[in-house]
Amino acid sequence: MLLTLDLSLMMNHCKRGEIDQNDDDNDLAKERELLASLIEKLKGEIEDFKNKNKSLESSNNFFKEANNKLSETNNLLYAEYKKSKAELARRNSTEYVSQMELECAK
Repeated sequence: MLLTLDLSLMMNHCKRGEIDQNDDDNDLAKERELLASLIEKLKGEIEDFKNKNKSLESSNNFFKEANNKLSETNNLLYAEYKKSKAELARRNSTEYVSQMELECAK
């Protein structure tokens, strides 16, 4: 009877071991599926970020070009301003006024 009981306990233990092993295998399979799913999600996000980065680089290049053109225009306008300021100072000088008075008197 003791041998039968031991044999019965061993069989139950083996069955439990098989069940535990099956549970572990199922858990591992689920983990693999989750990891595979996460990897695919991350790949998609990486691809999205790459596309956004390309778009931002393109926009950045456009704005750099526009900024360069504005800088050129600003430099030209500033040069014209300096010329106009110098001309105004010349015309406001006493020598210029005297010269104009002489020319008008002729």
